[in-house]
Amino acid sequence: MALNSQMIYAKKPIEVRDGVPVFSVADAFVRNYERISADHLESLEKNGTNPWIPERLWIEMEATTVELVRKYSKSGDLILDVGVGLARILSRFPNLRRFGMDISWGYLNLARTKGVEVCYARIEDMPYVPNTFDVLVCTDVLEHVLDLNLCCKRMIDVLKPGGILIVRVPIHEDLSRYCEPGFPYEFVHLRHFTQPSLRLQFERIMHCEVLELTPGGYWPLRDRQKITVPFGRVFSIGFRVFGRMPGLRSLVYNPIVRRLYHPIDANVVVRKPLSDPASSDH
Repeated sequence: MALNSQMIYAKKPIEVRDGVPVFSVADAFVRNYERISADHLESLEKNGTNPWIPERLWIEMEATTVELVRKYSKSGDLILDVGVGLARILSRFPNLRRFGMDISWGYLNLARTKGVEVCYARIEDMPYVPNTFDVLVCTDVLEHVLDLNLCCKRMIDVLKPGGILIVRVPIHEDLSRYCEPGFPYEFVHLRHFTQPSLRLQFERIMHCEVLELTPGGYWPLRDRQKITVPFGRVFSIGFRVFGRMPGLRSLVYNPIVRRLYHPIDANVVVRKPLSDPASSDH
């Protein structure tokens, strides 16, 4: 059951396009993101693949977040996916009242086909009424935003007191390739996360409670090795090939890769305090 838009939105949209309320204008950041999403959707249409993430890794990362949504939500809860993308996570939860926001029309159109009520908005322009949602999900988004603290504040503001925020971001990432002159996009990953930096962000800066931190997926790459292994890059490539053997994957490959490599992503589960100190300016 969808809520009346007058109940869910805190402000009037700039316009309504094809039934979707619009709360953000198209600036350089938005146009850059539209280019990225268009390339993603084109690859999906032509090849059925994500051009940046191997499907097996994407599925593994999503599964870790889906399990957390299942753990911290109950039937009938209001859930918001910030950066809803293809709505792959929300599509798993028809028992929840599902909302999504993004700044890609291609993504929003797909999310609508999966029963998600959507709007076109950046996090900085968060349009929802404060203290509305039981659960908020934000996956692979915060590494892209221009103002991290403001975006975290906007998300926490729209959670109910005691509500749950589930964030997934890349960790231990080498950002150097995004600085190369020939890189095709202006804004991609703009910051580096670690498990301690996530705790500091949400505990010290946002004054919330971190309930758990879990890995979001593993992929053997040389620059993610915890320890030095023989033959460097050759070892990493060979180990990925080894991991494609279904009979050995869960028994041997998965335990070893978790010992030898840092995870690609991490999930952090955050609870908004009942007294809502995050509603003050930071």
